[in-house]
Amino acid sequence: MLLIAGSLLGFVLFIALLIFLFRLFSITVFHIPGFDLFFQYVIIIIPYLIFFAAYFYLYKKAILSKSTLSRFIARVLLSAGMLLYLFTFVLSNLAFLSIKNEWLVVYDENSQYAWIVQLVILLIIAAIIAGGDAKEKDWMDRSLP
Repeated sequence: MLLIAGSLLGFVLFIALLIFLFRLFSITVFHIPGFDLFFQYVIIIIPYLIFFAAYFYLYKKAILSKSTLSRFIARVLLSAGMLLYLFTFVLSNLAFLSIKNEWLVVYDENSQYAWIVQLVILLIIAAIIAGGDAKEKDWMDRSLP
């Protein structure tokens, strides 16, 4: 019982120490000139890196699809999604660089809709790829010779 209580206390102290170290690190780093802009850019770029990884993964899976129709539809939607991805990535970079333009202000206010559309495209592509593959065997049937 003492071991369980000690491990619980150790876990809580570890989390507290980790939070303290992260806070100390962030205070130290934000005193570096220019790091604030770098941090803002990293925050802007993280969703685009995740979307790129998702598109790349689905592209690799689309190639392996058994159905020709699902492979074709997935590639068309992947192309459209990547074009949207590149377009919104460029617009986000222009907004970060504080380019003054009316349509860029409209995009910056509504950029979350572009992310939602990309997420929907990714889900549709995944469904199409999954629909084109053969039905997976039951775990009981796999073990039989």
